[in-house]
Amino acid sequence: MIENAPLRIFYLEDNPLIVFHVEAIIEDLGHIFVGSLSGFAELKSSFSELVMDCALVDIDLADGRTGPDAAEWLINKGIPSIFVTGQAQVAAEYRRISLGTIVKPIVDKDMAEKLELFRRFLNSED
Repeated sequence: MIENAPLRIFYLEDNPLIVFHVEAIIEDLGHIFVGSLSGFAELKSSFSELVMDCALVDIDLADGRTGPDAAEWLINKGIPSIFVTGQAQVAAEYRRISLGTIVKPIVDKDMAEKLELFRRFLNSED
């Protein structure tokens, strides 16, 4: 990955208002929002059509508490994730499969700092 290239960020979240808010932050930070889906099952069935460098993942999705399973599935496909949740304690139980946690309500500065974790991870893979 080119060191300062914009990240292509996907978001797994079932609340459209939060998706809209996060999309705006991602784009304001100079990255590319590549889309969102509301559940893990939907992600698995659509994955071949998606192009992403990394993913933001909520804990509870449209198909239940499947965010941790989705994060583990993504990392096994080489896609790192960060949890975006109001449930920091639950996210902490899964820290082995995620680069970090952004706690809701989402603050732009926190998002910017956490997105740098993606860049460091992806640059270390080169």
